[in-house]
Amino acid sequence: MPLPNAVPLSQRLSRRVTVSIVLYVLLSCLAEPLVKLISIFAQRPQDSKSDVDELTDEGILQRFKTAPEIDCSVRRLTPRTIAKATIEPGNPPNSSEANALNMVHARTTIPVPRVRRVIKEEWSFVIVMDYIEGPTLAEAWPNLSLWKKFSIILILRSYISQLHRLQATPQTPPGPVCEHTGEPARKCVSPLFGRTRPKRGPFASYIELSEFFNRQARIGLSHFGVSNNDPLRNELFDDTAPLVLTHSDINPRNLILGSDGRLWMIDWGWSGFYPPWFEYMSMREQAENEILNGFQDRLWELAIPFCCGIYFRQEQWMARTGPALSFHK
Repeated sequence: MPLPNAVPLSQRLSRRVTVSIVLYVLLSCLAEPLVKLISIFAQRPQDSKSDVDELTDEGILQRFKTAPEIDCSVRRLTPRTIAKATIEPGNPPNSSEANALNMVHARTTIPVPRVRRVIKEEWSFVIVMDYIEGPTLAEAWPNLSLWKKFSIILILRSYISQLHRLQATPQTPPGPVCEHTGEPARKCVSPLFGRTRPKRGPFASYIELSEFFNRQARIGLSHFGVSNNDPLRNELFDDTAPLVLTHSDINPRNLILGSDGRLWMIDWGWSGFYPPWFEYMSMREQAENEILNGFQDRLWELAIPFCCGIYFRQEQWMARTGPALSFHK
């Protein structure tokens, strides 16, 4: 099978792609002062009492059984809260999703549902969190003005910028967020690890994550018939930047235009510490999936490099690695 874009990167970049990169860089430079202003004037989340504070764990679990469904794993527990049932690979002692939500709430101004209770059952967690009133961005987007869409894109860029300032310590393994330092690494869950096998690891270190992808890349190049002395064999997994907190599932269904006027980020089940370009790749992946759900918008697709950063080279590298991720361990 012929390898797409098999010539060196400098020869592959067409004039159109080069112009796109220049435009994205210019737009990013122009937008950065606005992004900083958004961060400065954004209100920090305020703690408040919840209508589940007086309920026992047993009472919450009883309500969960009969509460109205929002989807297959989420139920409207009370007027102001929802409860989400999750099963995390490896049955960890605490919930990675709740850990990520608590970190974002404590260390950023990004509006996220406040975690009110985490109940550990034998093989699962029930996470009780605030219910966010308002339509999803997928529902609202077609009726928004162009100016409103641009403002949302700018806000989303500021959110991702805040997220990626939350760097993992050198001792922190890649993958889902642990509650305490020194906890064992956890299995990673993301379509970036292959659509047929999205659960990989655990990886004890950044080096192990890099070695995994480099191994898959070699298999992918062999799949495309690339010779051992081809320069592409020298292109490796990009681990030059520190691991940062990524949402890993940013799409219009996971953004809510709150009745309070703010843009809320929900569904942190795939979040974790990964290279910053994983956010770009996961948004690209989810944009393709959204087409199947009836959402396709060219502006949204064009906004991804602006929100996440320009990672075209990493995207091409992952495209060559894809076959191995789908069919090999």
